[in-house]
Amino acid sequence: MAGKRYLTNNRGQAIVETALILPVIVLLLFAIMEFGQIFNQYIVVTAAAREGARAAAVSDDAAAQLAIVNATTSISNSGLSVAIVYPEGGREQGKSVTVTVSKPIEVNTPMIKEIIDSVFAGRPPMLVGRSVMRVEQP
Repeated sequence: MAGKRYLTNNRGQAIVETALILPVIVLLLFAIMEFGQIFNQYIVVTAAAREGARAAAVSDDAAAQLAIVNATTSISNSGLSVAIVYPEGGREQGKSVTVTVSKPIEVNTPMIKEIIDSVFAGRPPMLVGRSVMRVEQP
């Protein structure tokens, strides 16, 4: 009778199951939050490229650089690189200007940062925003 009662006692089962599954759930929660932050960075970089292309189309490269810096104030500017390219012949009305803004992703959660570093061999992947517009004023 005592052996049967021992086999049907499940008091510690819930604690063991919680201890096994809780780290996985927490890691998944942090991964979802990091994905949201990376997606926000991507949206900001893309919008900055659009703002820079518009400024380059109606003004000059200095105004485009300033517009890009102003558009990226909600994220860190570390590692931000900007390329403003005109077709052959330089800046001419009616031709296109291509603005490319790139930035390495930034991850705050240490464990997810280690996973990304191991997958990408220590070099973080880049977020790239590119926009093309016609030059309106020479």
